[in-house]
Amino acid sequence: MSLLHEIIMSQIEAPENWPDNVTLYKPIEESQILLNENAASLTVQAFMHMTELKVKVIQKHNAEFMSPSTGLPVLFCGNLVLSEPSPIINFLKQKANNLSSHLNDVEITELKAYIELVKNVLVPAELFITWDHEDTIKKITYKRYGSPYKWPLNHILCWRKRQQVLKLLSAIGWGNAQRSISNVDEEVERCCHALSQKLGDKKYFFGDRPTELDALVFGHLYTLLTTTLPDNRIAESIRKFDNLVKFCQFVDEEYFRGT
Repeated sequence: MSLLHEIIMSQIEAPENWPDNVTLYKPIEESQILLNENAASLTVQAFMHMTELKVKVIQKHNAEFMSPSTGLPVLFCGNLVLSEPSPIINFLKQKANNLSSHLNDVEITELKAYIELVKNVLVPAELFITWDHEDTIKKITYKRYGSPYKWPLNHILCWRKRQQVLKLLSAIGWGNAQRSISNVDEEVERCCHALSQKLGDKKYFFGDRPTELDALVFGHLYTLLTTTLPDNRIAESIRKFDNLVKFCQFVDEEYFRGT
């Protein structure tokens, strides 16, 4: 983090000093937002609801290009601009009651391990489905990603974005030459099995109080469960775990209904 960011963050020391004009930007839900973008945005929104920090959510067709990293969502807080769930949540943890403050050292280590599991499986799985699964690309991705722009810009931007994502997926072992949709489905199911065992019959993953893991899991699983895709096998795999489905329904009702 830059010195400038540290200075700005130090000026907002507690929830009671939280600015009134904090804004979260994301792509337009109805016509534009993609699977991975929606998961990331819901993660941040869930975390903010859990910490009771007020934020205005605005849908913009150029949200990606407002981002300093091109990642989504984008948070504007005073003179500070942050993008993507991890930097935003790390910032928010300093501005509200730390959701994981009640955990002991062993639980903190466990929390970090499950967060990494989600990031290493569900995030690349969503990118694979969105940008490396041919049916999804043809029927959904190209149409939605290019929707704000006219030809030929829509095709140029889609082609450029896909090349960037494919390069990333290949670098982390999730490229088309290394994976198939069946392999991705198997990875997601194994991840869900571990999450299901950890959740058990508890309200949240670490008891009766939410942590950033709860926001992260909700953002990704809820998106995968509720997004209609040409191939919905991953959603069907997630539905094998009743407690995870009920967890997503609970978080949705607890923090999003009426907001």
